[in-house]
Amino acid sequence: MKKLFFILTVLLNFGLNTIAQNSTNCNCTLKGVVHETNAHNPIPGAVVYLKGTKYAVFTNAKGEYQFPKLCQGAYTLVCQAVGFQKIEVPINLTQEHSKELTLTNDDEHLQEVVVSGKKTENQTKAKSIIEGSDLAETRGQSLGEALKAATGVTTLQTGSSIAKPVIHGMHSNRVLILNNGIRQEGQQWGSEHAPEIDPFMAQKLTVIKGAAGVRYGSDAIAGVIMVEPNPLPDSAAIHGEANLVGFSNGQQGIASGIIEGGFPKRKGWAWRLQGTYKRGADIKTADYYLANTGIQERNFSTTVGYNTTHWGTEAYFSYFDTQLGIFSGSHIGNITDLLSAINSSRPNSDYTPTSASYTINRPNQDLAHNLFKVKSFLVSENLGKWQLTLSRQYDWRLEYDVPRGNRTLNTLNFKLTTYQAELLLDHKPLWNTLSGTVGASGMYQENLSSSYELTKPLINTVLIPNYQTKSGGIFLIERWVKNRWEVEGGLRYDIRSSDAYGLDASSKLFNYSFTFNNASSTIGFAWNSSESLSIKGNAAIAWRAPNMNELFSNGVHHGAAAYEKGNINLQPEVAHNFSVSAEYSGSKWAWEISPYLNLINDFIYLKPRVENGEIQTVLSVRGAFPAFDYTQVDARFAGIDASVKYLISKHFTITEKYSMVRAKDTRNDVYMVNIPADRLESSLRYTFGKNQAYVSLTNLLVARQTRVEANSDFLAPPAGYSLWSMNASYPHKNFTFGLGVSNLLNKSYRDYMNRFRYFTDEMGRNISLRVQYRF
Repeated sequence: MKKLFFILTVLLNFGLNTIAQNSTNCNCTLKGVVHETNAHNPIPGAVVYLKGTKYAVFTNAKGEYQFPKLCQGAYTLVCQAVGFQKIEVPINLTQEHSKELTLTNDDEHLQEVVVSGKKTENQTKAKSIIEGSDLAETRGQSLGEALKAATGVTTLQTGSSIAKPVIHGMHSNRVLILNNGIRQEGQQWGSEHAPEIDPFMAQKLTVIKGAAGVRYGSDAIAGVIMVEPNPLPDSAAIHGEANLVGFSNGQQGIASGIIEGGFPKRKGWAWRLQGTYKRGADIKTADYYLANTGIQERNFSTTVGYNTTHWGTEAYFSYFDTQLGIFSGSHIGNITDLLSAINSSRPNSDYTPTSASYTINRPNQDLAHNLFKVKSFLVSENLGKWQLTLSRQYDWRLEYDVPRGNRTLNTLNFKLTTYQAELLLDHKPLWNTLSGTVGASGMYQENLSSSYELTKPLINTVLIPNYQTKSGGIFLIERWVKNRWEVEGGLRYDIRSSDAYGLDASSKLFNYSFTFNNASSTIGFAWNSSESLSIKGNAAIAWRAPNMNELFSNGVHHGAAAYEKGNINLQPEVAHNFSVSAEYSGSKWAWEISPYLNLINDFIYLKPRVENGEIQTVLSVRGAFPAFDYTQVDARFAGIDASVKYLISKHFTITEKYSMVRAKDTRNDVYMVNIPADRLESSLRYTFGKNQAYVSLTNLLVARQTRVEANSDFLAPPAGYSLWSMNASYPHKNFTFGLGVSNLLNKSYRDYMNRFRYFTDEMGRNISLRVQYRF
């Protein structure tokens, strides 16, 4: 531990010189010459652009083009000119790179050349982007695990198969996830309910940190995660990629592919198909296997769209299906055995088999999620750009309990249907400096819950009731841009009403109605002091209504292996968020520092039950479980995200990332539980010559969480730990080969943010092999 605080002290003493943006080098240059195939004459005035980005240039009189200050990553370079066939070239960019482009004469002349870009939102908030080689290293991992590549993002885990993102100490319904532009609505209220999203469909992951309730509605108190695929292709050429990933731990294999193109005789039309299959067996800690921790996943998505200069429409459908085993040693039959398991350094031998199995037994989760979206736009000469988005989501979750005695006990069954609509107008600039968006959104959601035994009808052990929720909101955001300054302000008003009904503990029918409403606001600025330095600041007010599980829970939550009790009297949370960030990118140094403060009135959180100074457990016919209660406090979250990157030489780069959060119940002047400990990640990367291959070595140092009140948890926080990992990538023609090793030294440890730290260690060494083929 002294080592950790020594390193942190050094970081703080150096200040801005030891804080970096992230592991991505954003000082790469891509340049080259465009010429004809046969005559080899240069082609001036050709359009050269990076597909799916805002970067586009024309070639000069010598046919030359150049893109300075690009981030490392995988791009598609597109070149077209009147009288020539358009070409698309994949580029893996790690440093300065030259690419000669050759165009072939085409008898069919282009009628027009259109270069379009996507408006970047939330310029005044701190954000992290994971793309290119950084995203490639995460292929095969869950969305939660992939997002840990962003500074300030950790995960709340349930075992080693389930992880959900945590931003600045908050998670679940306080972190809004946009799946291809649609607000993801699943059963995300559970600590072990991971996002039902296939990360392979994304070409970029964006994390917007801080309250964003004005643009995205209530619940976005901690931040927003955007899972974004590439835009549909703008040519008839068919291309795509295939990915194969294998993991040694859990003997897991993943196959994923994507293919896309256009219709040669239907200008403006494009399509895309994508699919993934994943299968894994029981995972292994450093010393033992964990029974019933296998996984199976089947996903696919399809998109078709039509675009012209002034209008277009796109339809998207995705299906996500997974079965997850829950560690058998987390469901225990009596309190004595439960307490013994919590205080034991190793699970009972009944739950630690000698080899891995692909069989998924009880307890387990079986869930399916589908999303259908239609998005259209229309450009009005007088007003601006209209956008209409309509969507439907259906989430079906089954949680299977462990049989006790001669009874086949309860299965939780949740069916959630959500309809959403959003209408936006990006109005035309006013006075050449003021631009903005006005919008309205609405949502209808219905949940059907049941708990049943195979031999019995509906009974009264439902964790959450049946309910219908209707919500709507209107908002206005305006941006003033002049010279090096940008100022953004916005207002929003939301109203949400819900009706809930079911059976109470005495089997009597209940029916409750709730109506919550509140306003959100934001004001922020961005100042580009120079081409290298920018400073941002933002203040926002956001709110969140209590969820049905927080109001009504009264039973065993299977996946979390916990007994949870809700509170019908909970009030909405109201958050006051303040953040500042400074970012610098030079020839050798790149750094970023982002302090933040979040004051939340009536914060709702799941707290271990304490009575008379003792931690409580609950014994039922379904076993013995730790008891948790939903309670409401006033909370203060404060912290800092920082990173620094230094180019030691042409080939060597060192990166440091640091994040810390402090959370306190200010109403009772005590620290809060389940808050991430301080983290420091150090990485050294060597990039080989022109073939863009690299190898990196990373150390993750996680402190012990010492800010925990006595008798506030079932088990004291585990010791801090240090993990080593490595990654390597080698591109060859259309192939890219990757090798990774996590927990390189096969260390035994437990993480404070894993709900199963009561029962078992974390995953041991895991070797991954990645193969990508682009065609």
